[in-house]
Formats: sequence, C-alpha cells, structure tokens
Amino acid sequence: MPKRISDPKKRVKREDVAVEAGVSTATVSYVLNRTKRLSPEVEQRVLETAARLNYIPNRIAQSLARNKTNALALITADITNVYQLDVIKGLQAEALKNDYIVYIFDAFGDVSKYIKHLISTRVDGIFVSAAPDFLSDEQLCELRDADIKVLTDFSRSTYLPDVSYIMSDMYDGFLQAVEYLKSLGHTRIGYLSAFDDSCYYDTRLSAFRTAMRRAFNNSVPCIEYGSWPYSSSEELGGRLMEQMLEKHPDVTAVIATNDLMAIGAMKAAQDMGLDVPGKISVIGVDNIDKSSVCDPPLTTLDQCGKEYGKKIFHVLHENICEQTSGKYVIPMRLIRRGSTGPAFSEQLEKIM
Repeated sequence: MPKRISDPKKRVKREDVAVEAGVSTATVSYVLNRTKRLSPEVEQRVLETAARLNYIPNRIAQSLARNKTNALALITADITNVYQLDVIKGLQAEALKNDYIVYIFDAFGDVSKYIKHLISTRVDGIFVSAAPDFLSDEQLCELRDADIKVLTDFSRSTYLPDVSYIMSDMYDGFLQAVEYLKSLGHTRIGYLSAFDDSCYYDTRLSAFRTAMRRAFNNSVPCIEYGSWPYSSSEELGGRLMEQMLEKHPDVTAVIATNDLMAIGAMKAAQDMGLDVPGKISVIGVDNIDKSSVCDPPLTTLDQCGKEYGKKIFHVLHENICEQTSGKYVIPMRLIRRGSTGPAFSEQLEKIM
C-alpha cells in the first residue's frame, strides 16, 4: 500500500499523488491539466487523492507546459458602478468554476503599465470595458499582438481584426421599452441621458432616438443630457428629472440611462408631489438588485450584470480554446414592474 504523506509542512508534489493513487506522474498531469481523457475510474481516483493530500498544482509549471496561464483580466473605466461590479462578480464566479483567475484593473490608472504587466505575465484573455479615451485601439492591438485574446464593447465604434466585440442589444431593448409605453397611451416620452452627443460610444442615446422614430414616425423626443465628466448616479437622475419636468411638463414617461438614474428620477418626481406611475412612468436599464426593491419597483431593461459577466467568460474561453474571434449581441428583456402605468390624462382626472 502506498505510503501517506505524514509531514503537514511538506509541500505535496505530483509524484506523491501518483504514488498514493497508484498511477504514473504523467497520468496525474493528464487528469489535473485536462489534457487527455482517461477512464472515469482512474480520473476519479486521481482527483480524490489530490484533494485528500491537499495537492496544489504549480501554476507556473503548468503554464509553461500548456502555453496557457488560466488567467484573465478586466479593465473598466467605471469600477464603482453597481452594474459593473455585478459584471465583475459574474465573470469571476464563472472563471473560478472553470479554474481561471481574473485580474481587475481601473482604467483611470496607468493603463500603459497595466498592459506591460499583462503581457509579461501572459494572461490568456482580457475584457475591456473602457472607451478609446481610456484605452486606445493601438493599445488593444498591442494586447492582441502579444497573443492575448481581446474582447471589448461594440460601443467603441471601431472594429479591429482578430478582436472580439460584445454588447447588449440596446436597439431592440429600447424599442421594447418605447413600444410598451406607447401601448399604455404614452406619446410624450423623455430620455434622461448620462451622456451628451459628443459621447459617440454610448449606444443608448442612439437606440432611444431610433425607437422613438419607429414608434412615432418623425417624433422629436425630449432629452436631458449629462456632461463631462460623465456619471450615471441617482443624483444625476434626480437633477435631470427636475430639468425635464420644468422644460417639458407634458411628458408622461421617461427612460433613463440606467437603473440608478431611474431610481433618482423617481425620487425627484415624488419629491415634487408627482405619483409614480400615476402622473409619470419611469423605466431604467440594467436590472440591478435595487431595482426590484425600490418604491415602486422599477420597470427595467434586463441586462443582468452577473449573467453578462458569465457570458463574457464563455466568449473569452471559446476564443482562447478555439483561437477564434467574433461579434456577440446579447438579447435584452423588458421586466414590467410598478413604476409604469397608463398615461396620465388631465381630462380623465377631471372626469374622475
């Protein structure tokens, strides 16, 4: 019978697992690195032995042998945003399930140093959630040319060979939202935008205008804009809602850039004595956790951050394993809650 490892201070080696499991060291490598399929009985025995001995593989040696590090990176320009945090959580959770680790970087830092570090440590892939102002196309190419699989957002508006792009289908999502409001009798629909027209990489503003044209022909929508430096907070949503109602008191529904802004807009309307949704309906984007527990619960376009992060992992993993790249559009779904209702009518109110 193989001798057990008795010294708790001694680092367990691959050879120890092989002796204890009664197999060769090559077999242990095949099973733990998933590079060759063996019989279920042998695989189970090796895995159980490795777990019992608390064997921790040498990642450096594995990466040299397989030319893979099982490491990914994410660079974001909005690391404090609630939705971005959900994306990060979803990506990390799915990566961990598949034996990958994720490094997180803030694009407000020294991006050139980050890139040098990522290339020198040989990460397998990276997701870039930052506009060209923070991380240029030249820097994306630098990562790509270092054999790192790059996935970024469609909203960069520039498409590079062998770089993958992903986005939620904002155009269909906003059409769902506008058509739903139209079915409730709303014709004066406003938009609270965190960005102005100079922010070419925000697709939501364009998606809203397109949806309004399709639903109401040549309608000129009411829009209140944020400005640089851009933010998408509850405070901004409240301020833009006040401006919207002051300039366009006939607006009966608004859509906001994200849920946080929509929640801020609802609070501002309520502070002004307007019932939501009795006097004005509100729709957000993202479906963050807070959207379902605010008062009233927020109608929102669902692009669940954790699920989006999960999808990001699988796209990168496919690109890494298959040596592919592509464009990926994720469907959105309108979740109807208590912040939307029939359009307010002064004539109807007088009758009642």
